[in-house]
Amino acid sequence: MRQLCIVKEGTNIKLKQINTDAYETWIEQFENRNFLQSSYEGEKIKKDGWDVRYLAGMEENTIQVCAMVAIKPLMKLFCYAYIPRGPFYTNEENLKEYYRLLQNYLKKEKCVYLETDPYIPLRQRDENGQIVEGGWNHQDVVDLYQEMGFAHLPLTQGYDMARQCRWMSILHLEGQTKEQVFKAFPSKTRQNIKNALKYNIKVRKLEKDELSILHDLVSMTRERRHFSSLSLEYYQEQYEYFKDKAQAYYAYLDIDAYVENIQQSIDKEKQVIEQAKQRLQENPHSKNSQNRLHTATLHLESLYKRQEEAVLLQKEHGHELVLAAALYIFYGKEVVYLMSGSNDAYKKFKAPYAVQWTMIQKAIEEGYTEYNFYGISGLFEPDQEGYGVFDFKRGFNAVVVELVGNFI
Repeated sequence: MRQLCIVKEGTNIKLKQINTDAYETWIEQFENRNFLQSSYEGEKIKKDGWDVRYLAGMEENTIQVCAMVAIKPLMKLFCYAYIPRGPFYTNEENLKEYYRLLQNYLKKEKCVYLETDPYIPLRQRDENGQIVEGGWNHQDVVDLYQEMGFAHLPLTQGYDMARQCRWMSILHLEGQTKEQVFKAFPSKTRQNIKNALKYNIKVRKLEKDELSILHDLVSMTRERRHFSSLSLEYYQEQYEYFKDKAQAYYAYLDIDAYVENIQQSIDKEKQVIEQAKQRLQENPHSKNSQNRLHTATLHLESLYKRQEEAVLLQKEHGHELVLAAALYIFYGKEVVYLMSGSNDAYKKFKAPYAVQWTMIQKAIEEGYTEYNFYGISGLFEPDQEGYGVFDFKRGFNAVVVELVGNFI
């Protein structure tokens, strides 16, 4: 995930504003580029009052450092600047000179401070959030920024709605097949996915004019967790600015197929019961036949109950029962699971598992090497904030990633 850094002595950098095409073309060489650094995000946040500039550090007409710099008014007379997820750079000496030039540039714009949060992990952690003994450590990045005069803001845990997430869960996919990824899941996760498939849960992409489905489900979930809701326009703007890189998918119960599947199971159990009865007539003391009859009878009673519930669902909802939906960003080497929502009244159908497994398979098929479950609280005990979200993501073998943090 770390930005490429090839040490080179000496620099002659000049600051120059470039267009979005030149910016996107140059940053393609960095496999860890994040959607928040993209020109798609840059163009999107302009509507929120940000003045977005793509500023490159040029050496003999060749880009050596580049960043999307967002500037916002502060108290009418001043402004502040933000480089989301940090700049891209070819070597540290060029980065130092770039920041020196940028600070002078921003002073002329009356910017009171510059903040950045590089997309670089701080230290290696495992799926439980524990630091890996002998694992990699990027404290040198913190040291570099402090050497350049930045203050490192305190490293915190918990959700901070004022800043981008510092804690994430990421499933590494490189070199793995779908079968290998599935087999590595904990047994509970595998069973939940199988249950969703058994229930005829289907997943498909939402078109822009269907995003109200996502909005309603996310609002339902955020209300349940006491978070403020997002507007429908938020999701529509993701589609508008990110184009095909923003995709929402939703899981639904195919009620007709569900009813038919239950009827087929009922017919099958009736046959088992009939066969067991016939064998008991021939051998009344057969324990095997008695057990088969007992088990099939109990299963049949359960199926009749499910059939009644299914018929009621059919009357109330028609052909489809909307269960869960999620929004994804496809950018760089990762698929980012940005947010989701589900109908908790029907959690027995395990629809969120159907969505996640469908999208993990899609990521593998399309050559993405990371499936980013995105934000977690960074707290890992059952009684702490956000533990349920963390535990759900951990259930897919996602490891915890802690970024280096914010610098001003």
